[in-house]
Amino acid sequence: MVESTRYVDVNIFVYWLGNHPVYFQAAQNWIKEIEGSHRGDYITSTLTLYETTVILCGLSGKNLKDKKFVSQIINAFTQLKKLRIEPLRVEDYQNAADMMNEFNLDYEDSLHLAVAMRTKVQEIISNDKDFDTVNIKRLI
Repeated sequence: MVESTRYVDVNIFVYWLGNHPVYFQAAQNWIKEIEGSHRGDYITSTLTLYETTVILCGLSGKNLKDKKFVSQIINAFTQLKKLRIEPLRVEDYQNAADMMNEFNLDYEDSLHLAVAMRTKVQEIISNDKDFDTVNIKRLI
């Protein structure tokens, strides 16, 4: 079990599934850590699945009408049995809007932060330096 609950940001999954030339190995190491953890030690949101799919479609030249490609991405997430995928709640949308100015984040990052704060994570795994303005420790 990890010492604290961790939120996994979109970029980790994009680097992993997209076989990023620079960040793949670091992302792969986080995926291995997730797989070796207890369920719930690592959390992401349903927004992450959607954003990862959209980004990878753009990077690969595929589109959201390609059911096989979309299914491959979703299956990669669902095979991570130890990863807790937290749904967005109605209150997350308003809390995220409120956090935008407080932490100088865009709405997408604020939505991730709203879920992270609601689930009381202590750390966020991301290379997005925008999260350095929040009260959750960023790891990469």
